[in-house]
Amino acid sequence: MTGFKKLARVAAAAAALSSCGLLESEPERAAIPCKIGPDCDFKWSRAAVWVSQNAYYKIETQTDSIIRTEGPYGKSAGAAVTVYRIAASGEWAELFADIRCANFLGCAPPAEELARSFVAYVSGASSLIVALPSPPRRARPLPLLGDPLALFR
Repeated sequence: MTGFKKLARVAAAAAALSSCGLLESEPERAAIPCKIGPDCDFKWSRAAVWVSQNAYYKIETQTDSIIRTEGPYGKSAGAAVTVYRIAASGEWAELFADIRCANFLGCAPPAEELARSFVAYVSGASSLIVALPSPPRRARPLPLLGDPLALFR
């Protein structure tokens, strides 16, 4: 009985932490080198297109040095993306993508898959944008009926 109580406490603590959104998946990072000038500008424009097509959240900020989406929020498995353009040495820079979600079990589609897609598209290895499927959105209760599962929560 003592082992069961201990297991129940651990499960309750994990559920409480995950419901608060404190447990996030580890971010996935991807980097692409570019030569400052037309090469970087071309790759930066492709990065913006990729983010708009593949991130779960809308673009919140877009400048010459950062592209950032909203999120991640709640327990969503949807990917939030931030891309930085960072000057490296000499005439080189690096486009650095940070992909994360708020679900401690991981993103949907997986962040590793998103990172591979980002590198392939932005670097020019892939000429097509293949929008990866987004995680399903939570169903909203009907306004007149309320939430029928509220009694069980």
